[in-house]
Amino acid sequence: MSISMLDLFGENVHTIPRALHNTQMSFGNRPANLFKENGKWRVITYNELLTGVKNLAIALIKLGINPGDFVGIKASNSARWTWADLGSVYAGAVSVSIYPSLSQTDTTALANHSGIKLLFVENQQAIQDISSYRTDMPSLKYLICMEKSFRGNGRDIFGLGELIGMGAEFHQEYHGELKARLKALQADSPAMLVYTSGSVDNLKAALFSHQDILDATTRVYRHFSNYGQIVNSDIVSMVFLPISHIMEKVHGYLGPLFLGGTLGFISSPENILMDVTTIRPNWVTWVPRMASTLFLGFQKAFMATKDGRIAWEKALDVAIRATKALENEKGFIDLTTPIEEQLQGSLREEWLESYHAVYWRMHHALGGRLQTMIVGGAYMDTDLQRKLVGMGFNIMLGYGLTESAAGIAISCPNKYKMDWISPPAPGVEFRQEEDGELLIRGKGIIKQYFCNKDADARAFTPDGWFKTGDIVEIDDDGYMRLIDRKKLMIVLDNGKNVAQARIEALCANSGLIDQVAIVGQDKEYIGALIVPNFDFIIQVLQNHGIPYDESQLQYAEADGIHRCVEVGDDIINNDFVKMAMQDQIDMINAKLKNYESIRAFRLLSHRFSEEGGEITPSQKTRIKVILEKYKDLIDEMY
Repeated sequence: MSISMLDLFGENVHTIPRALHNTQMSFGNRPANLFKENGKWRVITYNELLTGVKNLAIALIKLGINPGDFVGIKASNSARWTWADLGSVYAGAVSVSIYPSLSQTDTTALANHSGIKLLFVENQQAIQDISSYRTDMPSLKYLICMEKSFRGNGRDIFGLGELIGMGAEFHQEYHGELKARLKALQADSPAMLVYTSGSVDNLKAALFSHQDILDATTRVYRHFSNYGQIVNSDIVSMVFLPISHIMEKVHGYLGPLFLGGTLGFISSPENILMDVTTIRPNWVTWVPRMASTLFLGFQKAFMATKDGRIAWEKALDVAIRATKALENEKGFIDLTTPIEEQLQGSLREEWLESYHAVYWRMHHALGGRLQTMIVGGAYMDTDLQRKLVGMGFNIMLGYGLTESAAGIAISCPNKYKMDWISPPAPGVEFRQEEDGELLIRGKGIIKQYFCNKDADARAFTPDGWFKTGDIVEIDDDGYMRLIDRKKLMIVLDNGKNVAQARIEALCANSGLIDQVAIVGQDKEYIGALIVPNFDFIIQVLQNHGIPYDESQLQYAEADGIHRCVEVGDDIINNDFVKMAMQDQIDMINAKLKNYESIRAFRLLSHRFSEEGGEITPSQKTRIKVILEKYKDLIDEMY
């Protein structure tokens, strides 16, 4: 039987290094990292991981990184990202997560706000890019390239491997200093600084102590341990969301390491369905958009043939009826027992038939043992949730913010309720304002922002409650349902309140829609700016023999995938495309109240981008920017 590391957390474990030391002592030869390098999968054990991390910490000490110094990481996901993160923490420094897509201006602002002394970057190109404006960041003394085999100038630019080798070389000389620093770390010592994804204009950052991180990771696993879920060294977590995102950092990366689990890193988003068969995760952390993309991918595959389409449509119907059949009088479902064991009669037979025809193929494509999918960060469409749960996927809705170190409320597997999240974790309190805004306080929630008194004044009440900015509904059982961000609620000219999040979630379930911005503040009705799925539309046009100007097509990396990001006006003005989109909008409107429905829309010929300022690094729309940038187009709808 696997050892649960939850039992090892207590008074003696108050720092991240101490937690990982316990893990190494129990599971030294177990795989900690699984990643692809030079076309081959590579395994790093806990013994190897922590040896490298300690050597890296020694190298940082030799370079003059002191306890409390800020060390930045600006790179996409990789095993090396986590090595840099842990090495910084072991040296007593504070790790600062920076989205790799941040612009020069935003990177400079974050670096100067926190006073970053050393910065890890992804590759040689990033070294060149940062070097071009390095003088704008006076605190920055060192650049470290995480690209394998990179060697720097030996002065202020180094390779990650080079530093690990340096630490091994000077291990004996600096081992005592490392040991002293680890001993000096306290529960309240600062460990990690995480900026909120939309804060580049206001620089809101949460500074977490070692104890904050330990509390945040363990509260989730303790929650699931009560319901027989995997919360031990058997966890295999597929790291997919940016580790700069607090949800992935806490629940997808650090938590599994504290338990002795394995982190599996995909080689690229476009290779996920190939890589997942090797990683074979049983634990993933996703946002609703990923769940929707996954679902649409399977739907596209089955709908490609007549027999597949028939099987898929029947499977959807069975999945919906199955979840409804399992709901008790209060809407609760028990997901601790497999669905097929709870269903009875003809419905059970139908479910098993759909399982063999459709569901098992989906599970097999995701590695065959995916048990827990924590989904948070935005509103998830209830219909999509019901379909996936009915297909045998445990979609656990979570609620949290950067300021709470991710999840503070997660679905209860034994009392699962569609569209609702369970009451808050022990030590956390919820309070609802008259306008529906959720206020929170308690264990693991920040008491102030890092060096931003103005933000503190706006975000905290005099008695210590944090204003989340989220509009929620709370039922008699204490369950919570997310409605929308307070600042994103649209008020029509008739006084009706419309939640953008719900409409956006429904749009995300359409294979024809890539991105959408919902508008209508103080207007008569709701409108939408829509970025079509260009690749899908091009394929449809080709299938129907409809000509288009190929010279206007532009391709680039977007969401980690090489895809079409811009088309000519001839495509978005095509009557066939407009009619197809109207059909999609009609289907979306059928799930909305009349005053919520999209009454007008305009198609855009290019994707929203971070460079254009329309979306945040976490891919959320910046509606203020969109309203200004597309004012004329929006006015046309009214």
